[in-house]
Amino acid sequence: KYFRKSFHGSILIEFAFSIPILIILLLFALDHYRFYELKNKVKTSAYLAASMIQQISNIRTEKQLTKEDFGRITYISCLNFFHTNTMFKPWPFGVFPVLICYWVKRVNANNYQFQRCYSNTAADTEPGVDRACDNPISRTLDQIKSTHPDLVCDKDGDERVLVRFMYRTTSNFSKDKIGFFLLNPKTFKMTYAGATNNLFAYELVITPKPGLFPGK
Repeated sequence: KYFRKSFHGSILIEFAFSIPILIILLLFALDHYRFYELKNKVKTSAYLAASMIQQISNIRTEKQLTKEDFGRITYISCLNFFHTNTMFKPWPFGVFPVLICYWVKRVNANNYQFQRCYSNTAADTEPGVDRACDNPISRTLDQIKSTHPDLVCDKDGDERVLVRFMYRTTSNFSKDKIGFFLLNPKTFKMTYAGATNNLFAYELVITPKPGLFPGK
């Protein structure tokens, strides 16, 4: 009888020690799922942005994209994660969406036109969207390769656009705001992105319809 009671007590002790381990494993599994869920949301947003770049001016006589177009594209493409006005200040998730597009047009084998158009929801004032299209500049083949090798065109007159979508952290960012318990996703800097506080970036290269670029 004495040994039977001791045996039952050891089971309770083992169970008590296993509970924290099981909880940690559960939280890790949830974080793992959340990590890939957010990566997939960014990928989906990038493809949606690329599709809207190609289609947004279809019903207009003037096909050339504007900075206002990029602002609308950024807003719409991020709605798979952000809801209502959560992409705007005070950024309750601690992150905001960023869209950057790099357009190139081959002039000759070593001379390209290059333009950056971007939009994000980091602006402090209404409408809360920061957007711009830089003036086109000339770049060499090596500079284009360093931006992204898939931007290299096959013949004169060809155009390519690198579409890059990401989340960028704010000063009030913390992992729990985007649904993490244990994992702490690391920020990083992307080529020509400038900022170092990027999260879950995704990029793809498309061939734009004629007349869309350079943006204005």
